Amino acid sequence: MSAEDVRAGGPPLAPKALPMLGIILAAVLLGSAGLFVILAEATAPTAAFLRCWIAVIVLAPLAVLELRRHGRFPPKAILIAAVSGAALGIDYVLWAQSVLDAGLGVSTVLISVQVIVFPALVWAFGGSRPGWLFICCVPIMIIGMLLTGGVFGADETAANPTRGAIFGVLSGVLYGVYIFGIHHSRKVAGDFVVAPVQVGTIAAGVMTAVAGLTLGGLDFDLGWAGWGWMVALAVCGQALSWVLLSISSPLVPVPMTAALMLLQPLSAVVLGSLIAGERLQAGQWIGAVLVALIVWIVGGGPEALTRRRRR
Repeated sequence: MSAEDVRAGGPPLAPKALPMLGIILAAVLLGSAGLFVILAEATAPTAAFLRCWIAVIVLAPLAVLELRRHGRFPPKAILIAAVSGAALGIDYVLWAQSVLDAGLGVSTVLISVQVIVFPALVWAFGGSRPGWLFICCVPIMIIGMLLTGGVFGADETAANPTRGAIFGVLSGVLYGVYIFGIHHSRKVAGDFVVAPVQVGTIAAGVMTAVAGLTLGGLDFDLGWAGWGWMVALAVCGQALSWVLLSISSPLVPVPMTAALMLLQPLSAVVLGSLIAGERLQAGQWIGAVLVALIVWIVGGGPEALTRRRRR
């Protein structure tokens, strides 16, 4: 059976279905990360710090095996992954605080601004220019983020919805910087999957340590339950999710990957409502749906559906 037959949706479903399941699982795990932060009852710097350094320990054996197989990780790729990882570290601190301020669903939807930031950075640094569809969707995306952030009313149980919305958008910008950096690191060192994630996570961990010391220190007195949720966050919401995406996304068409990744903000909204007791206002629900719709359109969801109908 040829590769063309597999892409055309031929009999062997497993080779195509398994990567899609990997992306779906990664998206749901990323969407649940904020819930772990809430359940751990940790401060934002502490949650970000532990998320990174526990993940470094988990990823270390895989990174060592990869280095033994492919040799030295190129210095240029190390530099790119480290710089982008530093942005990720600040992102994690801001995002964790956004979860505590505005809620799980709101913060995870707002971080979707990376869908705008990543293509914009590719364009700015000499890549392909985004199409008119993308450019026209940007203002609608901004309106959706304002609605989700509670500009016309927020969840009454939220601690500080305005600050949480601002931090959520800023974390999305930094998240886009990280994805851009990892994208370029993979282009420089295409044989490496885990090493860029590991280097970026170490750099992120350093930044979270600096942030923790700057903001008054780190609090590790979380109790057994708190530490358990932090381990779950590091393993599921960091190490496993990113490795699954690194392995699976090259095997699935980009439009389909973008459409499947919508499960991240949508699962966060559902989990926040069902488990964390969050109650979004009507305007926030409209904004969340609007953001998800724009992410789907920009990610090529309509094209993927059209392609499937033609089959």
